[in-house]
Amino acid sequence: MKRVLYIVLVVLAAAGCGRNRFGHIDVAASEKALTQLKAGFAAVADSIPDGRAQFLLSQGVPVADILVFEGEVGDSLFDAPSVPYGYACESIGRKLLMDSLHVKRSRLFSDGGLNGRVLYLQDGRMSLAVLNRIADLAAGGAFIGGVKPAACLNPADETVFQRTVEKVWLSGNVMSGKTLKSILKAAGVKPDVRTRADSLTYQHRHLPDVEIYRICNAGSHCGPVKVRFRVSGREPLQWNPDTGEIRPVSYRIRKRWTRVTFDTVPGDDTFIVFASFAAKRKLKVK
Repeated sequence: MKRVLYIVLVVLAAAGCGRNRFGHIDVAASEKALTQLKAGFAAVADSIPDGRAQFLLSQGVPVADILVFEGEVGDSLFDAPSVPYGYACESIGRKLLMDSLHVKRSRLFSDGGLNGRVLYLQDGRMSLAVLNRIADLAAGGAFIGGVKPAACLNPADETVFQRTVEKVWLSGNVMSGKTLKSILKAAGVKPDVRTRADSLTYQHRHLPDVEIYRICNAGSHCGPVKVRFRVSGREPLQWNPDTGEIRPVSYRIRKRWTRVTFDTVPGDDTFIVFASFAAKRKLKVK
């Protein structure tokens, strides 16, 4: 019965229906985006060093589960947070925080498309205006962690500043003294990438109908590797930035992730691109 339902949904998707069991995937838009991406990839001349890789990395916006607010002072007294494997972070400044960042379904979005699940405060010194903006984001459901604000940049606002801090830091979604790993767990954020080959590093770019992952082998692992990506419903393809080759890879799709199997060697640099609606739950490539 489940197989029959799956086939029906695939047929509907092929007919152009955007709704399917993986959520909302616009099949026609995905195919158009993939075609355009392939054309741009193929157009990069072999004579341009790292050209194809840079082309793919210029697409869309970076995916970051953690947005690190750099603070207003501009010095380097604070170390960057320790980010667990499988998550990425992006630094944001005062202008983006104040003018662009907003909350939708507990996730943080900027007008330019950058988004994240956790706002991490790297500096406890800030103005009352910035603190009030953080309070608004917290009230909207954003998860906030890192350094608890401790000093107002304008001494005249200190009393109101401290009162606001104590009020905001009583919220269940605002945490200090917690590791990023525990904050991400509280926010229900699963890793974007999982693998037992810890020598693999990654970058993730997002377009409306395409997910692009760059996978680099910085260690000595050689042979097949299995990587789980936080993508579901789209068929993965392996893109070789050195040769321009695009080929299918073995995969298995679950409800919220896709496990992809491909070969790698030390120093390898490859891309896994998800775009087309997956007509099969799994594929074995020999």
